[in-house]
Amino acid sequence: MAQLIVMVGVFGAGLYILNYFLLQMGIVRGSGVVYPGLVIIAASCVLISMAEEFNLAGAIIQLAYILISVLGLLRGYLSRHLVRFSDPEKQFVANYLETLKPHHARKLLNTADLISYEPGDALIEEGMTSDYLAYVLAGRTTILKNGQVINQCGPDQILGELTFGIGLPATATVCAAEPTTCLVFDSQRLARLLRRNRHIDDALKAAHFRHARQKLLSSNNHTVQARNTAVA
Repeated sequence: MAQLIVMVGVFGAGLYILNYFLLQMGIVRGSGVVYPGLVIIAASCVLISMAEEFNLAGAIIQLAYILISVLGLLRGYLSRHLVRFSDPEKQFVANYLETLKPHHARKLLNTADLISYEPGDALIEEGMTSDYLAYVLAGRTTILKNGQVINQCGPDQILGELTFGIGLPATATVCAAEPTTCLVFDSQRLARLLRRNRHIDDALKAAHFRHARQKLLSSNNHTVQARNTAVA
């Protein structure tokens, strides 16, 4: 029996080491389920191994690991399953960042406000440095380059993704062509969030890349159609 208890303790110690190695290699995440789950198992095994030779300090440490890990799992569960979104926020997540986990999407959307624009309002001005980033929920905007219309953006499209966060002047002017409602992100709050959370930053950059590519293709098609119309 004593030998079995010792083996349980050795297994727990090995599990501690393996779990920490997986964390450092990026295979598991501290905020995930696997890491705290393995900590609970490892701490329980080490605690059992103290049955033969009880150590108060060691027991306190293992119980603290178990308690903190349980609290972490509970927090993660609540953040994933009790997150609530408004209808406009659901529209944004479903059409632009569907791969982002709900609790991460909630953090991202906490940096945005719902803003309405009237026809003719300028959302972005060409040549002006601005960290404007917005998602069109309803309405339509016109994109102008040197005063010429090069494209239009409607619902479920993003504005300002090419220059957000890099301090470069806007490449085009964007005006509301009709009553338009957008989710507009606060540049300072969003920048702080992206610095703290690489997962959200990577997901947003990937979404920007996909959208920018689609927008450029749409602008090229618009330019070609305009030229063909002018020639005809």
